[in-house]
Amino acid sequence: MSDSGPDSLNERERLLWELLTSVGICAQLLTTRATEALGDDLPPPQFTMLNHFVRVPPPVKTVGEIARAFQAPQPGITKTAQKLIAKGFLAAEDDPEDGRRKLLSVTDAGRAAHMAALIRLRPDANLIFGDWSDDDLAGLKEPLFRLKYWLDNNRRNLATGQPDAAKK
Repeated sequence: MSDSGPDSLNERERLLWELLTSVGICAQLLTTRATEALGDDLPPPQFTMLNHFVRVPPPVKTVGEIARAFQAPQPGITKTAQKLIAKGFLAAEDDPEDGRRKLLSVTDAGRAAHMAALIRLRPDANLIFGDWSDDDLAGLKEPLFRLKYWLDNNRRNLATGQPDAAKK
C-alpha cells in the first residue's frame, strides 16, 4: 500500500510531510523561545537581521537585497533596519549610484549586540541540546544544512501540482 493514488499520500509522501511539518514546528517553537530569551532589547526580527549582516557577505547591503534574502516585503525590512540604525547597530550611507537607496552595514556596536544576543541564547541552546552527543549534533548538521541550502538555492522552484498554464 505504498501508492494510494492521486488523491492520497503514499508512505514516502507522508514521511516528507511529517519532516517538513516538524521543521516548521521547530522554527515556530525556537522563535518563541528566542523572543522570551532576548526580551525587548533585541526582538527576533532585529536579531535575525543582525545575524544576517554578521554571517552573510557582502558586508554592505541594500534594503532590497535584504528583503529578497528574507523573502519579506521591503516596508517591514525598512522598519526593522531603521530600528537597528536608531540603536547604532547598523549604519546607513547614501548609495552613490542611486540616491534613493541606502547602503547598510553592521557597526561594531551591532556586532557586539549580536554577540551579546548569542550569549543570552547560549543557555537555552545548551538546554535544548543538553542530552545530545557530539555525534548526534554532527549527524543532524549535514542533512539540516543540505535542506537549508536546497531551500535557499531553489526559492523560485515551487512545485504546485498545477499545470504550467495555471501558474501564470
